Amino acid sequence: MSPPGRRHRIPSRLRLAVGVALLAVPLLVAVVGPALAGDAAPRGRPFDLGGAFGTDFVGRDVLRQVLLGGRSVVGVALAATALAYLAGVPLGLLAALTRRRWVDELVMRPADLLLAVPSLILLILLAATAPRGPATLVGIVALIGLPEVARISRAAALPLAHGPAMEAMRLYGETWWRRAVGHVVTGSRRVLLADAGVRFVGALYLVATASFLGVGVAPDAADWAVMVDRNRAGLLLQPWSVLVPAALLVALAVGVNLVADRLLTTRGDATGRAAAGGDTPRDAAGHDAGRGGAAPEDAAREDAAREDAAREDAAREDAAREDAAREDAGPVGPPGRAVPGPRRPAGPERRADPTAAGRPTSPVDSRPPVRVVGLEAGVAGRRLLAGVSFTVAAGEVLALVGRSGSGKTTAGRALLGEAGPGVRLAGRVEVAGRPVSPATPPPPGVVGYVPQQPSAALNPVRRVGAVLREVARRHARPVRRTPGRPSRGAAARTTVAGREAVRRAVADVLARVDLPADREFLRRFPHQLSGGQQQRLVVAHALLARARVLVADEPTTGQDSLTRRDVAHELRALADAGLAVVLLSHDLHLVRAVADRLVVLDAGVVVEAGAAADVLAAPRDERTRRLLAAAPAASSVPAPAASSAVAPASSRVAVPRAAAPAGAPALRVRDLAAAHRAGARRRGVLHAVTTAVAPGGCLAVVGRSGSGKTTFARCVAGLHPPRAGTVGLGDRPLAATLDRRTRADLAAVQYVFQDARASFHPHRSVLEQVSRAAVRLRALPPARARDAARRVLGETGLTADVVARRPDRLSGGELQRAALARALLAEPRVVICDEITSGLDAVSRDRIVALVDRLRRTRGLALVMISHDRDVVARLADHVVVLDAGRVVEAGPAAVLLTAARHPLTRALLHTSQPAA
Repeated sequence: MSPPGRRHRIPSRLRLAVGVALLAVPLLVAVVGPALAGDAAPRGRPFDLGGAFGTDFVGRDVLRQVLLGGRSVVGVALAATALAYLAGVPLGLLAALTRRRWVDELVMRPADLLLAVPSLILLILLAATAPRGPATLVGIVALIGLPEVARISRAAALPLAHGPAMEAMRLYGETWWRRAVGHVVTGSRRVLLADAGVRFVGALYLVATASFLGVGVAPDAADWAVMVDRNRAGLLLQPWSVLVPAALLVALAVGVNLVADRLLTTRGDATGRAAAGGDTPRDAAGHDAGRGGAAPEDAAREDAAREDAAREDAAREDAAREDAAREDAGPVGPPGRAVPGPRRPAGPERRADPTAAGRPTSPVDSRPPVRVVGLEAGVAGRRLLAGVSFTVAAGEVLALVGRSGSGKTTAGRALLGEAGPGVRLAGRVEVAGRPVSPATPPPPGVVGYVPQQPSAALNPVRRVGAVLREVARRHARPVRRTPGRPSRGAAARTTVAGREAVRRAVADVLARVDLPADREFLRRFPHQLSGGQQQRLVVAHALLARARVLVADEPTTGQDSLTRRDVAHELRALADAGLAVVLLSHDLHLVRAVADRLVVLDAGVVVEAGAAADVLAAPRDERTRRLLAAAPAASSVPAPAASSAVAPASSRVAVPRAAAPAGAPALRVRDLAAAHRAGARRRGVLHAVTTAVAPGGCLAVVGRSGSGKTTFARCVAGLHPPRAGTVGLGDRPLAATLDRRTRADLAAVQYVFQDARASFHPHRSVLEQVSRAAVRLRALPPARARDAARRVLGETGLTADVVARRPDRLSGGELQRAALARALLAEPRVVICDEITSGLDAVSRDRIVALVDRLRRTRGLALVMISHDRDVVARLADHVVVLDAGRVVEAGPAAVLLTAARHPLTRALLHTSQPAA
């Protein structure tokens, strides 16, 4: 892995040099050629070999024709491509940016009709009805390319135009220009640039085809495409008349794509992973997310990996009757510190059927599936990791814990052969016995990955069921077939059996992660799921992939207590079945419940490591003690073997709060109902919710994932139109949507998104984006707005050098604090916090909770808290509303519901359980 990145630099620069050379030659000939061509010489014999390149089919000098022939084909292709983009990109952006369905239909349906007609037929039809000439040819080629450009522009802009970053800008009243051009166009430019290269090559071929057909140019004109067509009859007599113009056309096409690829790679190093928050661009099953095709060397590597995996599977089948050998050597810890070996859990025996859906097979290799020695990472002179070493044996759960920004995600991503933008890795990382680095990632399916932000691992344009079935088919165990050629009936039965096995595997995995397996759910897109449902879906992908190693980055983020308990059971069950699990988590309850060993990171250094029970019970390092001291004593995640009996709250966070402040409510919600569109139908998700929050009070809205909590919060913020009911600010009703709210109303109600990373523009600094709230909602000059933003960001624990970076340089916890600061900078009356502490370590979470509590008291802030964290609810809430399937099942004072709730769901969500012994 050392030196990092050098392996790719020379080939990348070589490809760029080759691309520039290939592109420069035809462009230079096209631009300068006519000036060098000189006067026409008398015609000679057809296909004569005399001169530099001989003569063509009518006896003209080929060299002169080549010098004259580039301007027409290159000029027409460039003009047509530019015209197609000038018209197609605005149409695609209009269709993407509009929130009116009929506008989208009006723009895209005519484009779809044009796409339905083959381009060659459309070229002939248009050419037959238009006058001949270069201008006509430019218009025809541009019209053929326009609908494709419009559709690609719309597809690239759609996630940006309706994502959290756009909604955040709408919340603080950002200008249309900054939203449409600064955010959507900037975010789409890489896709448009990649398409422009392909589109130009397509325009070249269309112009050449038109020349072959005699459209746009004279049959004997000086044109590279005409030369290829007219001289092909004499290819054997005088090959230069065909090969030279053909080579120039090919060089132009290849050069454009090589240069465009280099530009995309350069920009992608800085921005390509921003949406994923520095998370790997691989999906949960370890496949490249969104990759359209692989390079030949990558394909060869993957083929070899599949062959190796097949051989390993055969070996595992022979060894499945025996227990896998465990690593005898102890894991590597901090320098000079021995770390105890893995303890075998006292849970159930390993499953006898290692081939069941989503169950990892038992490894036959005695080496640990994960081995990391001296891992170091740095970016721009800043150290991220220093000398981190650990091993993970099969059947073991290793937890990496530490404060936000301590290097946990960087270490976890190294196991997938990934590094953040500009991050350089050194050291040795082995997964399944093979060295892993950014140049040599593990084979697909070996490592499953559950990212902190699940939306980064889900394809936004594919339905849930289609992706699950594809993962299940790709990793299904091959069906044993009898020798000989099967009959048609036997082949059909095998196909049906295979489809049924895939269906059962998908249903089994969805049941294990507590997701429905009905047709309505499987036909949803990822954006139609709640954050908790997205998280469980990513876990399902990893289970279907039969991975040998699972890297789980905050798998309980945004999950309710019941689902967190299920995640704990599932992680422990996966380890019991032979999987090596690397858990990156701030949730010390989860760590206590499932981890065998613990590694504590601080500023990229291992400060303590050992058996989880020993470290948690008697930490030796002061930084570990501070981290553990900030965690609540009451357990929110019962251990897999622990009883789920209800016990009274006993820790400091369960002390009942005082009664809610008296006075007129700052926020009043009456009979609120909302629905989500499911095709042509609407599915109700909220039903007659009524509640209120007083100034200085805190309303906690709790419930299981998918119960309607976020939809309720979005309706209050104006991000989702309600079907019925009203939202009032004091005694004054608020407009239902953001577009109809005044600037004062926008400032009065602010929303902090659950996916904090997605709510920031990836290409601008955090400070610039946060300060825009003060510019737009408080009318502060930019300089004063930046000063105010620094003060508020400092209150949340973010230093000036941190907020000067772009979002992809910050951890998930740091971005959540920045998102809270952006909302507070507007000086609102009501703040809606959607799981703002879900990605924070215990120390940072305490700081944020204390800050929010202080601000709501000193500023009289009304707080609406959407949370699954029982401890946060206990510390902040005066009143609690419990939702189930969009309906209020219980509501009342927090002190009552936390200790003496009546409804079973409320007790399951809010009452504490006895900590596991």
